Amino acid sequence: MRTFLQMIPGGVPAVVGLVLAGLFVSMVPIHPQLWLYPLARQAVALKINYQTKDMLAQETPHFVIRYTESDADMVAMVAAAAEAAYEPVTATLKYAPKGKALILIYSDRQAMKTAFGWAGESNAMGFYWGGVIQILSPKAWLKNSQSVEEFITTGPLAHEYTHLVLDHLARGNYTRWFTEGLAQYVEYKVNNYEWVNADNRLAGKLYSMNELDGDFDGLSNQALAYRQSLAAVRYIAEVHGEAKLSQVLGYLKAGEKVNKAIEKSLGMDYVTYETMVHLWAKGNMKEYSKIAN
Repeated sequence: MRTFLQMIPGGVPAVVGLVLAGLFVSMVPIHPQLWLYPLARQAVALKINYQTKDMLAQETPHFVIRYTESDADMVAMVAAAAEAAYEPVTATLKYAPKGKALILIYSDRQAMKTAFGWAGESNAMGFYWGGVIQILSPKAWLKNSQSVEEFITTGPLAHEYTHLVLDHLARGNYTRWFTEGLAQYVEYKVNNYEWVNADNRLAGKLYSMNELDGDFDGLSNQALAYRQSLAAVRYIAEVHGEAKLSQVLGYLKAGEKVNKAIEKSLGMDYVTYETMVHLWAKGNMKEYSKIAN
């Protein structure tokens, strides 16, 4: 033993260091991003939490809502919509994050555009970033700013809370199209809401899954990209069953990429999945012309 130790530069301390290093490596998960990502998200959330600590606040069973005095009359509506979203979102994803989610209310679009992590569309009513939901005040866009039911049905909270829950469940391991498709699916399932317009008809040429997987936000027809993302998730849930959608989520949680999670769950390759989604969407989803008439 003495001879062996003498062969190693540094002797006993070096051996101890090697042993500790080996133990550390053995403890690191196969997918290190799955434990690094939550730490980064928590750091961002803590920063936002600190920087908004002087805003007025109201707590509900599952949320902390921060706002300015000008939106004091909107807080009850936001609280009701947030709690209305909690059960269907967590039930669909079969996962509930620990602690209370932070919601920030901005009085107007200009204020929201200067918000932490803003990178959205000019007409967006809210966005999720860094563990925090940030929304535009209902009074800035809702026709009847006192209609709680209308805000629950058409507002952004079910959509954005789905983003948050998926982010916690999969620890950042998902594509943009998948999180947008899942969020729209929950909206459709809970509120029967679909974003359908003249630009996202499914009868024409569609994006490939490779295009959706690539630069989702850079695709020229964002309305169509979002519509297709909903179709891709609805196809899984409605044709193969929500148990298969849950299986996809389980694979994402375990570190599988979205395409592999879908292939393993549905028992088909990604190219076949794309073909089946396109066929199903064209035959089963609403089109703008039918709604307009």
